[in-house]
Amino acid sequence: MTVQTECKDVSKTNEIRSRPCPSCYICGTDGSPLYQHLEDRYWGAPGLWSLKKCRNDSCGLVWLDPMPVQEDIAKAYQHYYTHWDSTIGRPGHGFIRRFIRSVKASYLDYTYGYGRSGPKSWLGLLAHLTPCQRAELDFSVMYLRFLQAGRLLEVGCGSGTMLKGMANLGWRAEGIDSDPRAAENCRRRGLNVRAGFLEDLQYPANYYDVVTMSHLIEHVHEPLELLIECHRILKPSGRLSLVTPNINSAGHRVYGSSWFHLDPPRHLHIFSVASLKALLQKAGFRSMKIRTTIRDAAGAYVGSRSIGRTGRFEFGSRQPRSARLWGRAMTAVEWAWLKLDDQVGEEIAVVAQKEKKHSE
Repeated sequence: MTVQTECKDVSKTNEIRSRPCPSCYICGTDGSPLYQHLEDRYWGAPGLWSLKKCRNDSCGLVWLDPMPVQEDIAKAYQHYYTHWDSTIGRPGHGFIRRFIRSVKASYLDYTYGYGRSGPKSWLGLLAHLTPCQRAELDFSVMYLRFLQAGRLLEVGCGSGTMLKGMANLGWRAEGIDSDPRAAENCRRRGLNVRAGFLEDLQYPANYYDVVTMSHLIEHVHEPLELLIECHRILKPSGRLSLVTPNINSAGHRVYGSSWFHLDPPRHLHIFSVASLKALLQKAGFRSMKIRTTIRDAAGAYVGSRSIGRTGRFEFGSRQPRSARLWGRAMTAVEWAWLKLDDQVGEEIAVVAQKEKKHSE
């Protein structure tokens, strides 16, 4: 994931200017103070940042107030590494690697229709025994059923890892990233990627079967404009799949102001299920499947634990074994909690569909 902000030189001063933002972006209700005077816990961006929560209980959006101005937000990303080349697990070598690949392929075949020639295998059933692995596999295809020769656009494709995976599964996959360096790196890997902002590149209307966004919308100053543009370029019955942190997650309830996904000042809006659904409806989407998931909950718990203890978390650092065990244990707790309350997963995952034309 690469955030939707230009990667260019900024002014010589290190200050990030901000503007008052007292009201909810979605419903217009005034916000109540949630957390105050938070520092950047990851990359050392300047400033102290406060968060508000919408007083409308049927909304629940959380946002920065004051909010960084768009002209200065690039300063929050000067040392921000957004191009992790993530993989599902660490399968090792030889037989173990082949076996795990077979489980993945079988699961995606049964669940999402990513089949290959030959008989179906029972191996995919093993993924159902490991909820964390299953959550990663669902995410790896952005919860999308396969469409033969389907045209897919990933907005904020970063390193291109997911884009390449979707292309390998048979999608006609294209990407866009606001960082020209990221786009160039993707092109070197043979991927069809353009640099820029979706709203500026003037894609044709009713063109794509699928648009995907992973951990992008929370970084955007005007998320409604972005969603409206996604709706415009989708074909009738086309699908938008997006993933974003969940403000009502178990992790946030446990860790409060130390929650990993608050990420001030980069996360401008943090959504609840209700607020994200309302925003999608404003953008024109009517039919949607929305869920919360435990995908990468272990990492969020490890990061939150570090922030709670030291005020910081260093990406890429090897965490103590006790921290890793804590993350796994808390993921199991969250999985059980999710059976009782479907709003507590660390991430919100939505697949929203554009309506068919009336003449169809």
